[in-house]
Amino acid sequence: MVDAIVSVAIQKLDDFVTQQVHIRTGVTNGVEWLRAELTFLLASARCAEARQEEELIRLWINSINDAANEAVLILDRFDSQQKENAGSHQGFLDRMRSCVCICKKEANLYDIGKDLESLKERVVLIKNRRDEYGIGNILAIPNVQRRKRSLLRATSFENYVEVVGFKDDVQTLMAQLRKKGTLGMISIHGMGGLGKSTLASKLYHSRELRNFTRRAWVCVSEDYSIENVLRKIIKCFNEHEKDSLHNMEEEDLLRHLREVLQASGCYLVVIDDIWDLKVWEKIKNAFPHNEGCRVIITTRDKKVAEGVDDQCFVHKLRFLSEDESWQLFCKRAKPTQNLEEIGKDMVGKCRGLPLAIVVLSGLLLHQKSYTDWSRVKDHIWRRLKDDSLEIQEILSLSYEDLPFKMRQCFLYLARFPEDHIFEVDRLMQLWIAEDFISEADEGDGVFMEDVAEYYLSELINRNMIETARFRFDGVVFSCRIHDLVRDLAMQKAREQGLLDIFDTSKQLLNPSSLREKRRHVVYNGIGEYLLLEPSSDDSKLRSVALINKIDSYVKIEVIKLTYVRFKYLKVLDLTHVESDQMPEEVGDLVLLKFLGLMASPDYREPLVIPPSIGKLTKLQTLRGSDGSSYEAPREICELKELRHLSSLRCMPEPEGGGLNIGSNQTKLQTLDIWWHVNWIHIETTKLTNLQALSIQDESPDEHPLDSISDLTGLQTFYINFACANVVPTIKPLSSCKRLNSVFLRCTINDPSELKFLPDSVTILSLTHSEFREDPMPVLGSLPNLATLFLVEAHKEKEMVCSPNSFPNLQFLVLSYLSVLEKWRVEEGALTSLQGLDVHRCKNLTMIPPQVERIPRVPATFNYME
Repeated sequence: MVDAIVSVAIQKLDDFVTQQVHIRTGVTNGVEWLRAELTFLLASARCAEARQEEELIRLWINSINDAANEAVLILDRFDSQQKENAGSHQGFLDRMRSCVCICKKEANLYDIGKDLESLKERVVLIKNRRDEYGIGNILAIPNVQRRKRSLLRATSFENYVEVVGFKDDVQTLMAQLRKKGTLGMISIHGMGGLGKSTLASKLYHSRELRNFTRRAWVCVSEDYSIENVLRKIIKCFNEHEKDSLHNMEEEDLLRHLREVLQASGCYLVVIDDIWDLKVWEKIKNAFPHNEGCRVIITTRDKKVAEGVDDQCFVHKLRFLSEDESWQLFCKRAKPTQNLEEIGKDMVGKCRGLPLAIVVLSGLLLHQKSYTDWSRVKDHIWRRLKDDSLEIQEILSLSYEDLPFKMRQCFLYLARFPEDHIFEVDRLMQLWIAEDFISEADEGDGVFMEDVAEYYLSELINRNMIETARFRFDGVVFSCRIHDLVRDLAMQKAREQGLLDIFDTSKQLLNPSSLREKRRHVVYNGIGEYLLLEPSSDDSKLRSVALINKIDSYVKIEVIKLTYVRFKYLKVLDLTHVESDQMPEEVGDLVLLKFLGLMASPDYREPLVIPPSIGKLTKLQTLRGSDGSSYEAPREICELKELRHLSSLRCMPEPEGGGLNIGSNQTKLQTLDIWWHVNWIHIETTKLTNLQALSIQDESPDEHPLDSISDLTGLQTFYINFACANVVPTIKPLSSCKRLNSVFLRCTINDPSELKFLPDSVTILSLTHSEFREDPMPVLGSLPNLATLFLVEAHKEKEMVCSPNSFPNLQFLVLSYLSVLEKWRVEEGALTSLQGLDVHRCKNLTMIPPQVERIPRVPATFNYME
């Protein structure tokens, strides 16, 4: 971690000297001295970080991090003051103001000089302590050579690993789920890391259980609100009830849930990770005894599992056998023959705990030599307790094996609540905004986003992050972390001063300790947090995320305090709170790199983004809240550093204009836009770096795509047009030679249009295409097509895969093809197929023998939202 923090500070000090040419010599010398000393200290700290378990060394490293953060703070404060004083000076009064600004600048330089002198004294003290603690001696230890960067696309199909050891459990529980009778309860219990949620998920997503027409999944966790649990279940059955649920009390929610379930027919509900039987006692009466309905509960506590109901089927999850443990380990680590003996020794110490085994396999994934495995074994043997390896120890070992910058990215996961599913795009954008990944990592066609994606892939490969859902193109869409892994991240994040959490639902809360951290996450009690007595430490705060889990509405007066008190924020995430107004003061946060906009309490009323947003010249990411609409000012076009514009459902302007994007946003990589009229007013010729484009529209008009031909760097294209809107032609896509993933939810009457798809396309999803002829002859000629989704996209009774067609197709999903009666696969077609799913094709009575034995595509892959 020290590598990332200090490297950012060194880069900023270097930039300051380069850009601020007309400043005092003393200030310049101070900055240059500090840059040089931090560079030397970084070399020592990199070696010392391998011994962070020693308290003195950890404290010494933390002191370097604090000094580096302080240096960045001093420069950011000066930069902010410079922006406040900037302006044109033409008339007499303007010249007078200019003189005042010059005086202010001199005062600022005087202050920065004093701050630098104070910081220099701290750095000298840190240098002296290195020798006192004997840290200088470890410089002789050779540093582990960094692995050569290899940017990976973490596709679902490459990372999917089938669960081991659940075959008997699945069969037993399937029998209980298929039993006839009224409402039945099933509880699964076992220690953390055994795979309770994984097993429940396998059952929940099973396509064999076709009798359950409605399903809901809700995570409870240790920190819960009964009202929140009830709202989550109701939303699973009716996601459009957001507004009506907002003001309901517990009793009203219970009554309403019962009504919803009563009308849902045969339902399956999973209540995951219950810690307290009181949760179930309070909500169980809301579940009507409909015929065939089932509720699955997972818990670590045997008493909770047995106390659910007198007739509850209680299932205790067992540990894996020796053979199963080795099988699970080999799915990821893939040891060579000479490594089997030492590998079995290590796996044996995991005592059949799946989480420990998969984390160990991730730790050894990239280590192929006997020496590397022996080194890991030596570490494990030193941590053994009663001849077994506790899960916390192997998690710590995996954390310590992470490269410097990746550690910080991992610890940042502590910001998400327990059992929270987070979008990976948002996570990577936050990493960049927090300076865990900087522009210094770019080069040779590699963007910061590529590096972030590599870090994410590595954490997934090491099993420190679990994949949750996948996009239509097979790329990981969202992730979660196991609560035991989150416990480690929270512990280390607090130890190293990375972030802290404010939560009024917790009994122990120390505001003074919170202020020492540069990143704050607020789970509950946003008002209480913002009304804490102002402190000089407020100027050190760099990141705030407001995640109100109980009541999401926050008054505008309270939101204003965020902008007024914390002027040096780089990250402000308000996407989980609601407010009916956005204050002008947002423009005062001139250092902001990531802004997550709050949601509107009424999705029908757009939230107005103030023109002051144009002052956020460093802004890289602007994200809206899902389901909310916004009224965007033209000043957005002034944001030259903007890289990602996501979930911004902007209403078209009354005169028919749209967002004025393009002339300045040359760095834009992601554009997620609503309403086609907004798209046609965007200047596309300068969007040379745009890689992902999403256009959604609910109007019934015809939507031409002509200007897309300018986007030669486009890799992912997604259109979602309601009312089966007609697209005249997709010919413009033929100019996008790097296009990889295409999702078309629209009407394309003529299947011959598909010939305009470039050969580079590997993932294709077609929904509501209304083809009046069989599209397979054209689709089968796409040379690199690897994954194909056809959803309500075929209006013919017969479908034919011609000879030698689809040479590289690996995964095929056919869904809701209600007219299709016959499917014929000719010789040499679909020879590479690995996964197949035929879903809701009610008139298709027979699967062709050539593909009937192909395994089914896992349900979590069919994410096509």
